[in-house]
Formats: sequence, C-alpha cells, structure tokens
Amino acid sequence: MIKKFATVRMILGKDVKKGDKESLQSLFRSEERYRPITVLTNAEEDDILNVKLGGLGSTELKLGDDMEKREVKTIMTLFWFAERAKPVEMKRKAKAGDIVEIEMTLDTAKKA
Repeated sequence: MIKKFATVRMILGKDVKKGDKESLQSLFRSEERYRPITVLTNAEEDDILNVKLGGLGSTELKLGDDMEKREVKTIMTLFWFAERAKPVEMKRKAKAGDIVEIEMTLDTAKKA
C-alpha cells in the first residue's frame, strides 16, 4: 500500500542539465534543506521513501529514524547523510531559483 508521506516546495540552488547527477545535498542550499516538512503518516527507521523531485528525477531513500504523523522534520532530519548525498540523474534542465515540488511516498510493502 502506497501512502503519501510528505510534500514540500524548495528553491533550486543551482542550474542543472539533463543527465547531471545531483543529490538533495547538492541541489538545495542549506536554508532550503532546513525547510519544515510535516510528516503525514507514521514510518519506521530504514523504511524506503519514493522521492520525486518535481519532474527533475526520482529516487528511493531510506528514513534515518522513526517518524510519527504530524511530526515536523527537514530534509536534514529525515535522512542520514549517505541518503541525502545519493546521486539522482536529472531528467530535464532547470535553473537556480526554480521551485521544485518534492513528493515523498511510503510503500508499506517495501522494507530495506
């Protein structure tokens, strides 16, 4: 069963081209990575989230800790460094300053 985990809009910190490999760490400046995100469903450490980067690309990332519905987190507190630094291939070009809607879903059937 797929559940909506969280959605957040963040400002892209750099220009990217199709084929570039970027991560949450490299795409967004520090102030964006600390933007508050409200968790919409309970999840456990190491649960896998499908993370869609507003048409730029998508990846699967493991949660760094247990999460409770309505908890407020950030990109920095949702994922361990290795997950935030995981490269994602860009599917299109985009400019610094563009707003990227990040959608995160939890597949309760998938475990790490």
